Amino acid sequence: MKKFVLLLITFGLLLVSCTSTIQEDVFQSTDLNEELATELSIFDDSYILIESDYLLTGSYSSEDLSYLHQDIKTHLEEKHIEPIIAAHLTAIDGLLYILQGKNKNAEDCYKSAKSLQNGDDYVLLLGTKLSSPEEALVKVDEILSYDANNAIILLEKGILLYGQKEFDKSVAAIDQAFVQFDNESRSNYRQAYKEFRDKVWTLYISGIDNENLDKLKLDQNITSPLTLETMVRLTYESTHLLEDLTTGPKLKTSDLIVKLTQAGIFDSTVNPQDSSQEILTCQQITRKMCARYLWNLYVLQSGNPDLARKFSRRFSRMTEPKSPVFDLMIEDRDFDAVLGVVENEIMHLVDGRNFETDKVVTVLDFMTYLKNFN
Repeated sequence: MKKFVLLLITFGLLLVSCTSTIQEDVFQSTDLNEELATELSIFDDSYILIESDYLLTGSYSSEDLSYLHQDIKTHLEEKHIEPIIAAHLTAIDGLLYILQGKNKNAEDCYKSAKSLQNGDDYVLLLGTKLSSPEEALVKVDEILSYDANNAIILLEKGILLYGQKEFDKSVAAIDQAFVQFDNESRSNYRQAYKEFRDKVWTLYISGIDNENLDKLKLDQNITSPLTLETMVRLTYESTHLLEDLTTGPKLKTSDLIVKLTQAGIFDSTVNPQDSSQEILTCQQITRKMCARYLWNLYVLQSGNPDLARKFSRRFSRMTEPKSPVFDLMIEDRDFDAVLGVVENEIMHLVDGRNFETDKVVTVLDFMTYLKNFN
């Protein structure tokens, strides 16, 4: 019994010790005078542009990253550098190594930075990024329990929650960080990470399930313009819409495009002659092109080819026909396609009146349309 009590006491002391260490790290003074803060902000700005770009695209500029590494090295070699400056810069150096996948270098930076100033926000950030995502979230919450308005750590929480596909919580944390950054006159963080925040928000409202999100690969720029190749490949890999046309061995994207062209999937329903070239030769898919493609697939799935011109036939019988879509003429050869995808709630009018026919579709937009097929 005495041994059991001793074990409990020892375990309790370990917990207190760990907690107090985090608390000491958080409350370690990192006050900077205005001159030092300005000096560090130059490096901060460079780092957040590299990281925010990486969050959006899954890549970074090797040239920019190498330049920042070298700039930090040059600065650290200066004589009489303040420990607080050295800690901050060393931590940023470690964060750059993490982006490069060089965790051993990052760990060395963390040890060095922590010995100089363990309470610096970027030192704390580096410590969380060296942990597994689950452990990092625990560390982030512990830091925030002592320093609830730490904008750097709030932003990191949003990034971690994004990685776990908890998009609603991610947006909430990022927005909270933005407010705090603004309060501290650091609006450059909002500017740098705004596109990433919008990407997370778009993922949240899309309602796409995790299986299809895995196909999107979150480290890619899913808000980038949709291309013909991506449109066809995503349809093939994440739906059954092409099964009737693509039976047999798995096809390459180029072979898929040939089969779909032969089947008339890229043709307009009215005056189809040469209309497929609009899609086959384009650099980016517009909403009207996307509507045509999806409507042809819808008609194919229905097994009723007469459905293709349902709307133009209906409106042709009217004495004074008027398009229900403000920015689409009845004479437009994709009139049926646009009305068809809108009526079947595959795509929607942007403001309840206009379709914005020439607006470029993003990869995520298209995945949302595919989901709406079900």
